[in-house]
Amino acid sequence: MRAPISVEAHEPPLDPRSRQLVDALREGFFTLDADWRFTDCNAVAERLLGRCRSDLPGRHYCDVAGLGPDTAFAAAVARVAAKGTLEEAEIRFRGSGRSRLLAVRAFALGEGIGAMWNDITSARAAERRLALSEARYRAVAEGLPTAAWLSRTDGKLVFINQAMIDALGRAPEELLGDGWMDSLDPASRASFLAARALARANHSSVRYEGRFRRPDGSQRIIQMYGRPRFNASGAFCGLVGIAEDVTEARDFEQRQNLLINELNHRVKNTLAVVQSLVRHTLRDHGAPKETESAVTERLLALSSAHNVLNREEWKGADLEDLVREVVRPCDPSGHVSTAGPRAWIAPKAAIALAMALHELATNAVKHGGLSSPEGRVELTWTRDCATVALEWREFGGPPVSEPDTAGFGSILLGRMLAGELGQAAEIVYAPDGLTCRIWAPVSSDGLQGASRDLTEPHGSAD
Repeated sequence: MRAPISVEAHEPPLDPRSRQLVDALREGFFTLDADWRFTDCNAVAERLLGRCRSDLPGRHYCDVAGLGPDTAFAAAVARVAAKGTLEEAEIRFRGSGRSRLLAVRAFALGEGIGAMWNDITSARAAERRLALSEARYRAVAEGLPTAAWLSRTDGKLVFINQAMIDALGRAPEELLGDGWMDSLDPASRASFLAARALARANHSSVRYEGRFRRPDGSQRIIQMYGRPRFNASGAFCGLVGIAEDVTEARDFEQRQNLLINELNHRVKNTLAVVQSLVRHTLRDHGAPKETESAVTERLLALSSAHNVLNREEWKGADLEDLVREVVRPCDPSGHVSTAGPRAWIAPKAAIALAMALHELATNAVKHGGLSSPEGRVELTWTRDCATVALEWREFGGPPVSEPDTAGFGSILLGRMLAGELGQAAEIVYAPDGLTCRIWAPVSSDGLQGASRDLTEPHGSAD
């Protein structure tokens, strides 16, 4: 080992101000003279090299463990000495019992060389973990059975997985950027661009369904859904989303709708045939005219309920529509007022409720509040998350008393409603007018999405 040489013979000591600046550096720093011997270093360098500052001056840098002639640092120093240019290198430094990865910058300093470094061991380890994590996520995304995609702020795609490639039937390089839009049917292009522009402007989600053409000319219906993504500082980075081929599902829905419409048509025709059969059978057997009218009107009430359900594809019925359809024929003078919130009734409950309202309306026309010019009826209802409560209240009709025997209407409002709606109607025969309360379950799956405002009161009063 070379003997230390006095630093004073090569370089003057640092002045106090320079000394303070060097010691304040976060990076390791040391200087070499023209013979590549240490002349100075800071505290960071002392810790890395495992030597005191007073022990380094005069020692050749190759005498320090980890900085030998075969290292990347030695090559960088040689290039600086030969060219006088700044040289950078990453070196694996082994000293003080551990290995560190250093990013070194060597540069000419007077007649000698200066060197600074940062310990990048942790940073490189974090980069490796991030790369491994990204590789894992990419592997997951590539292996998803659902098509997945990633876009930039300008809307161009930067990633698509294999399922997306399979759905569109084109090579990845044809689909990245805006290339995938060549698959979009021209008739669907304008609506998609509008939906995408709105999502980018508002940094919001986007949902779109349109037709796409595959290279063989076949068309597929694809539904796309994307959500905004943001970086660590909260800046908008684009969208990440999925896509689903719903062609078969839409074809099935179309066939199902055709079948439902055909079934509705046949049911309506069957009801008309039943009405005709009943009417002619009663006439042939000499039944009173009142009997014929009562049976026909009840069949018409059933048909009215079916009309409401048909319009909603038998998903349920809006209570206001049901009331209007059933009660209107019995109220040509407009003496029935209705008021209540939106309520959606399941098909089975809707038919039972329609028959009950029909019985109340026809009874009111014959014997109750609608049998006199001054009479009127108030039909109101309230609802909670599970039940709608209706109240039919008659005013201005003849005095009312409870009948001695239970007719069809009483049976329907009692036992039949209890079986269909889960609770019998409550009837009060007050002298000034009949009151009937009915409770019906609210449908849990027929809210009709955004097309129904179930909290907005509505109704009519004449």
